[in-house]
Parts: sequence; structure tokens; C-alpha cells
Amino acid sequence: MNQKTKGILLMMLSALAFSSMQIIIATTADTIPLFEQLFFRNLVATIVTYFGIKKLKLNILGEKKNRKVLVARSIFGYLGMITVFYSTANAAQGDVAIINKMSPFIITILAFLFLKENITKYQIIGLLVAFTGAFFVSNPSFNSDVFPLFIAFLSAVFSGIAYTLVGSLKGKEHPSIIIFFFSFFSTMVTIPLMISDFIVPSLKDFILLICIGLFAFMGQHCLTFAYSYAKASEVSIYNYSGIIFSMILGFIFLNQPIKITAVIGGILVIIAGLIVFLGNKRKEQTND
Repeated sequence: MNQKTKGILLMMLSALAFSSMQIIIATTADTIPLFEQLFFRNLVATIVTYFGIKKLKLNILGEKKNRKVLVARSIFGYLGMITVFYSTANAAQGDVAIINKMSPFIITILAFLFLKENITKYQIIGLLVAFTGAFFVSNPSFNSDVFPLFIAFLSAVFSGIAYTLVGSLKGKEHPSIIIFFFSFFSTMVTIPLMISDFIVPSLKDFILLICIGLFAFMGQHCLTFAYSYAKASEVSIYNYSGIIFSMILGFIFLNQPIKITAVIGGILVIIAGLIVFLGNKRKEQTND
């Protein structure tokens, strides 16, 4: 298995983990405040990666020359989380979802501008097909107020910048350092935001909060390693697979019906992934 294929599989595993996390967040939304969920989401990853870094005998703060980028990645990543939570709470879910799915486009553009990655026609076609699929699944009404939709757009921009910065650290910093830096930063920033509404969770909710953290760690771990194995512009599109995972998990665990438009959208997402995968294969054969 080559590096690019590993990157694709890890991106899809990341999407599955984050989709699983969202299911648990939805089930605890009525009993656990948002920032408390966010705190546990990052605390677990901080603890797990800390011991992993110690085992690898790495500098927990990373290389000195990379720290500005690590801090910037953490700031933009956290802003991406906060803005998506705000927009989700203040606008129609379908509207927010489709705007957030602009993130892979932003990553591809930023990777071209700042990481000097080439953009192929297959990537452009694939992104357009995947975005169309996301449109079918999300079924946006665009009846929401303009401001929360603008915040949702900012979320896509912030996430795109954060993941482009992750891509810029490829080969320069161990992925575990990147994960720890972001998780620790997010945990510390969330503490003052969580205190005023903190609720002592029941045993069941506590276990679910730990599960949120574990799935978040798995998602962040796979995503960061995906960008370390392959170019950001080549693997970001496979994040759209989360649409399919969320649809299936929502049906199984939340009894959410699957509409025919969602099925069409899911098929388009799969087709988009195949377009990019086969296009890259063809490009590699041509280069050979």
C-alpha cells in the first residue's frame, strides 16, 4: 500500500470517527452543555497523545522552528470549532452543513497557493461532484439569517486554513505533536468558557463524554496522519465520506429516516471519490 492510499484510507477513517462523535454529541445535547462536550472532546486527546509523545521520546512542544505554525494551526482549528457550533445553533442544519462542505475547496486552493501543490482536472471535477452530493444530502433551504450563515462560511475558511497548516508541517513535525498542540490549546481555552454552565454528569453521560473524546482523538489522529502521508489537495475530498457515515449512523442510532435525495447525494460522493482516485492513478501511470 503506497503513501497516498494510506492517506485516503486514514481520511475516510477520520470521517467515520468524527461522524460517530457527532452521534454521541447529539444524544447528550439535552443533558450536557456545549462547552463541556467540547472540553472532554479535547481533554481525552490531550492525555492520550501526551503519553504517546513521551513513549516516542519527542519534545512535547515540537521543533522550535515549527512552533509558530503549530500555534496558528491550533488557533484556526479552534476558531473553526467555535464558529461551526455557533452557526449550527443559530441556522438551519442543512444550510450550515452545505456551507461547511466548502472547506475541501478552500484547502485545495490554499494548498495550491501556499504549498505549491498541483491541482488536476480530476480533483476539480471530483470536488464539484462531491459538493453536489453534499447539497442533495443537506437539502439546504437558505431561509436562515445571513449572519449565522456568514459565520458558517468563516468556519469553513478557518478549518481550511488549519488543515492547510497541518499539510505544511508534513515531514517537519511528528503528527502526534500536531495533535497534542491543538488538543491542549483547545482544552485550556475551553475551561473558562465551560465553568459557568458546568454540570456534573451522570455515570452514563460521563462514559459518553469519554467516548466523545476517544472518537475525536481517533478522528484527529487519522486526519493528521492522512495529511502527513499525502498532499492536502489530494486527500481532502475524501472527508466528504463523512456525509455517508453520518447518514447511516443517524439511521441506525437516532432513527433518522434516509430520504431518496440523501441516497442520490451519497452515490455522488462515492462517484466523486472514484473520479479523483482513478484520475490520480492515471496520472501516476502517465508519469511512469
